[in-house]
Amino acid sequence: MELVRFDPSKAAPLPGGANATYVPVRSGERMTAMLLQLDKKGDTGKREVGTDVVLVVISGEARLRSGGEIADLKTGDVCVLPGGILHHIWTADSRLQAVMVALGGGGV
Repeated sequence: MELVRFDPSKAAPLPGGANATYVPVRSGERMTAMLLQLDKKGDTGKREVGTDVVLVVISGEARLRSGGEIADLKTGDVCVLPGGILHHIWTADSRLQAVMVALGGGGV
C-alpha cells in the first residue's frame, strides 16, 4: 500500500498551467494519479491524455471543457474524461482541489 497525503508545500507547478499545482502519485516511472490544485483564476491549459481519466472534486468549483462539452464542477462531482480528447479545467473566483486517476494501463 502507498498512502499519499496532499501537502501543498510538496506540490509542484503544473507544466503548461497557470496558478495550478499538483502532487504526482507514481507506480514505478508511470504517474497513475495526481492531486490537482487550482487557485483562483487557475488554469490547467488544454491537454490531451492517452487514457481515460476519472476526476473527483474534493473541494471548490471549476469549469471543465472536454471535447465540445462544458461542465460546471463542484465538490463531490465525479467525471470520466475520455482519452484522446482535449480537456481544459479552469477556475474563476474559487479554488479547486481534485484527484485525477488514470484508468487502464496509461498515465495521467
